[in-house]
Amino acid sequence: MSSIEQLPPRVQQQLARLAQVQEMLSNIVARRQQWEAELREVESAINELNKVSEDTPVYKSVGMLLIRTDKSSALADLTDKKETIDLRIKTLQRQEGLLKKQLDDLKKRVSDELSKLRGSSGA
Repeated sequence: MSSIEQLPPRVQQQLARLAQVQEMLSNIVARRQQWEAELREVESAINELNKVSEDTPVYKSVGMLLIRTDKSSALADLTDKKETIDLRIKTLQRQEGLLKKQLDDLKKRVSDELSKLRGSSGA
């Protein structure tokens, strides 16, 4: 049985679901990595902002403009952004964990089904 079409519909559905879960997992991992990169940028900005004195001019990007702001306001904005990103990453990590478990379960079921098929075709 080398062709997917020769497999029972139940196994074909499980294989399709397996591919779907793998794709979902891949998307979640990519999104998590993007947010982690964003988090590193925010943390870097916070570190740099902590190095400057209170009277140093600070600007924040608002669309296509740079607007002057005070250090404490910029730090508060960045800290809020960091917390939001942290929450998004944690949510994605939970989703990633659930999808990995689903993927492992599906792989085991497909493997079991294929083993049964091999056993019954050899008898």
